Amino acid sequence: MIPTAVDTRRGSSTQPTRAGASVPGPLRAELQRRRSRRRALVRAAVVLLLVLLLAVAGWLVAFSSVFAARHVTVAGQHHLTAAQVRTAAAVPLGRPLARQDLDAIAARAATLPQADTVRVVRDWPNTVAVTVVERAPLLAVLQPNGYSLVDGHGIAYETSDSIPDGVVRADADPTNSALLAQLGIVAAALPEGLRGRVTRLQATSAEDITVDLRGGLTVRWGDASESSLKAEIVNALRKKAKTAIDVSAPHTPAVR
Repeated sequence: MIPTAVDTRRGSSTQPTRAGASVPGPLRAELQRRRSRRRALVRAAVVLLLVLLLAVAGWLVAFSSVFAARHVTVAGQHHLTAAQVRTAAAVPLGRPLARQDLDAIAARAATLPQADTVRVVRDWPNTVAVTVVERAPLLAVLQPNGYSLVDGHGIAYETSDSIPDGVVRADADPTNSALLAQLGIVAAALPEGLRGRVTRLQATSAEDITVDLRGGLTVRWGDASESSLKAEIVNALRKKAKTAIDVSAPHTPAVR
């Protein structure tokens, strides 16, 4: 039998700590504090990194030349040229897209008389896109220097040497946009077959509109209300009338 060595020194022990034995309270608290500090440092580092990334991204977008406007595209124009639209829009090239005032660009382009509406958007990374909807002429008012073309809003916006196809001649004050808008309602309501027979619209007021047809036939239209119904009645009665049709009260028309 092999003798066992025993440490006879007082107070000493060679017993090992069993696996899973509990860590003393003060040591456990210190370990928790260290873990908490490490987590706090990691969180702070992540937040700082995100802030730096956002700052760099913001600088790139808003202040650097990486996303600066270098091109201006124009779409939607027919009679206007792209050069005319670019000149009117006056996009400040070299300025970052994020700092472009799109409303101001659209407002400048809309000063073109032929422009009805203008839409401006950023086309990343380096383009400002301008889309124009031009005014569509409905009326032509004879002036000393030609025909003043008028759109459906009653706005005279351009002078032409002749009357474009599909446009109706009107005798009215070209500065009276409210009256011209009423005449525009009448012109827009005319079906194609009837519009081609109209020689002119006349009006001294919005309640006293007349329509002259080829062959000397005069239509007393009255105001612009129920113009679609009035146009249908005129189209149905024009072959029966000799000199005049009165549709100012469309539910009780009269023929002479």
